[in-house]
Amino acid sequence: MKKRKQMKKFLAAALCGIMLTGSLSGCGVAVSEEVKGGGAETENVQTDNTGGEEKQSEAIVKYGTELTNLDLDGTLHGQYEGQTLTVPVMSGDFEKAVSAVAPVFEQLSGAKVVIESIPGEQYTDKVQLDLNNTHKYDVVLSPIAILHSFAIAGKVEPLEEIINTYAGESYDLDDFLPGLFNTYGYYDGKLVAIPYKPDVMLLFYRKDLFEDETVKAAYQEKYGTELKVPETNEEMVQVAEFFTRSQNPDSPVDYGYCAMMLKGSTRLLFFNRGGDDIDENLNPNMNNAEGVEAMNLILELQESAPKEWVQMGWDEANQFFANGNAAMMEQWPGLWLTCQADGSAVKDKVGVAVAPGKTPTLGGWGASIASESQNKELAWKFIEFMTSRDGELLKIENTMDPCRASTYEIPEVQASSELYEALMESFNYAKTLADVDVPYISSKLCDVMETYIQQAMDGSITPEDVVAGMEEEFTAEIGNLELE
Repeated sequence: MKKRKQMKKFLAAALCGIMLTGSLSGCGVAVSEEVKGGGAETENVQTDNTGGEEKQSEAIVKYGTELTNLDLDGTLHGQYEGQTLTVPVMSGDFEKAVSAVAPVFEQLSGAKVVIESIPGEQYTDKVQLDLNNTHKYDVVLSPIAILHSFAIAGKVEPLEEIINTYAGESYDLDDFLPGLFNTYGYYDGKLVAIPYKPDVMLLFYRKDLFEDETVKAAYQEKYGTELKVPETNEEMVQVAEFFTRSQNPDSPVDYGYCAMMLKGSTRLLFFNRGGDDIDENLNPNMNNAEGVEAMNLILELQESAPKEWVQMGWDEANQFFANGNAAMMEQWPGLWLTCQADGSAVKDKVGVAVAPGKTPTLGGWGASIASESQNKELAWKFIEFMTSRDGELLKIENTMDPCRASTYEIPEVQASSELYEALMESFNYAKTLADVDVPYISSKLCDVMETYIQQAMDGSITPEDVVAGMEEEFTAEIGNLELE
């Protein structure tokens, strides 16, 4: 009971310490929009104006859930006063998400959190430079394959002993989605990261077109089968053809399919179609029937996609779809925000499903502790805070979707995004990481894949040449590593 009272005092200070942007009526506390998102409410501070003792009830309520354990079972009680934690973040959504919760953690822990924002194109290089040389970062947020490279190089700390020593008693590792936790967290038999941002490629489709009775009748007449959201690769190719005006002059949109195919992203479509990169023993695993079929499917979809898709990166491809130019697009969950933004031609017209073929690319970021950190205990408490049951509800309005099964079970969370049903299902099928998960040479191997796929797309080589060439270069590069 004493710990709960302490928690309320610290939480009151936290809420009062945050930049005030919207006072609550009759309340001595105001909550910033960043902390308040997701339908959050804060119980009023009641003041007895007759001179009696001030009575406070400061619990944050988010997504219908009262956040009563932000002090992590009483393990945050101001004891880290005078300590500083340095956290690098990628500019944009990551910066917003971490910046929104840091003030609350500071007030509960007593520590100072320094957030260093780094542009996306510089992020991995700057983090790696620090881990190798300057050693100022304490917490490392990175894509999973990059964290695994850091782990095998000894640059991030194994977590099991730290968790056993410092975690609050209710911090439940079993509550994380199993596929995510096992893939994101473990490398070489050691727990090296905690899932922070889950990502998997999804199929976005024009719900208004798929539900239009005239369009459905035309599809039935043309193909002798019902128009539906495609579940197989064959169905997707056919549907894409139907919605491409150059192949069907009556199509209500210009193109049946789109994706970001700027060099650096093309391997994602290869994985989505059933192609692979390496097996569990780090051997090349793309020169097979599945790999050839994946390349053939890419070439078929290319016939229903805009020619300029090879110049489309994240922003260009997302805006192309949001402008209403295509019936379907495979993309990371962040596309949803672009579709729902003011001015979007497809706002409230988009549905989300598992990528056809059910081999969606798995992305995602994890949180680790830098092995040279002088504040490992504090670094862990910050990671624990951000990834706890209550902490998850503070991050998800900034596109940091949930990693815990219990979070997805909250009705208000389920209702907050049409993404989540497809996202949850997709995690059951995803197997191949977006970045080739080989230590030290992940980027080089990704470049190998990009080069060969692009050559097939411009007609320079055959699908068979693609997978054979990838295998040959992977074998040489991995062989040169001499990994134990």
